[in-house]
Amino acid sequence: MTDPGTNGRGKSPRPPADVLSEWELRPVNYLGGTRNQNWLVLAGQRQLVLRGYSSEPLADPSYEVAVARRLASLGWPVAEVVREPTEFRGRLWSLVTHRPGRSRVREDPAERRARGRILAEFHRTTSLISDVGQRRGFARADELINDPELTVLLTEYERVCPAEGHLLRWHLDWCRARFGSLSLSKLPVLVVHSDFAPWNLLYDDDGVLSGVLDLDGTHLNFRIADFALAWRGDEDEVIEGYDEVSPLSELEWEMLLPTYWAWLFLGVKESLRAILASGSTGVHFEWQAKHLSKRSKLIEQVAPTYPGLA
Repeated sequence: MTDPGTNGRGKSPRPPADVLSEWELRPVNYLGGTRNQNWLVLAGQRQLVLRGYSSEPLADPSYEVAVARRLASLGWPVAEVVREPTEFRGRLWSLVTHRPGRSRVREDPAERRARGRILAEFHRTTSLISDVGQRRGFARADELINDPELTVLLTEYERVCPAEGHLLRWHLDWCRARFGSLSLSKLPVLVVHSDFAPWNLLYDDDGVLSGVLDLDGTHLNFRIADFALAWRGDEDEVIEGYDEVSPLSELEWEMLLPTYWAWLFLGVKESLRAILASGSTGVHFEWQAKHLSKRSKLIEQVAPTYPGLA
């Protein structure tokens, strides 16, 4: 699959000429992105970021913009909108401020623990802005795994691909049983970042946090749902650092693994629908299987043993 940030030949893409002309911008370089694409540009002598928003059905720039404004007003170094999302060629574009600094992509245990402490501080702030409501198209972890259509599609997939289908269904059933056995009303819900990974945090030359990037997946969820991409099932120091600042309740410790496994089913329903429609066979969910099989020290304490396909 081609990286979304390239044109298929390894060259960085350029934003549309009419966007550059309309806003009098000069492109400097491509900054990349997952859902959204970002370019460093010059407006006169001012450095800004030109953002092209994803055309995916779940894209909702207005939510991202609202969260960024609230976070900035409360002191967080996030990119603020300079020009509101505007449509060009059927795609939404905006200009946002440029955050300086560098990320620490290769972290050691101490840095992962520090990132956990930052996430705890971030949540202290996002708990104050939960009145923004839920983002269109997103759902809490328990709602995600209890989707009846997911059940129907996964049952059909298990008939076609027994090994992979059984692996997914067994873990899904376990998550549902775990969620159903505990009182979810006592789990804190707030605005989560969704990808509090090292490459989305910038630091200045003095080691001070200078940027929190990529709010394109932010939404309302259990606060421990933010460990999905921050912890990734094996960077236990992130959770340990978080717990030092904002201790997890006994219930949250119990819900940590099922919430993480539930996250692995994000997008699975859509993939199943496409696979079944195409009649494709073979291995389709290696990535999910890889993460479901992780056994860090934290996971080993609570994870059930997958029995395999009988």
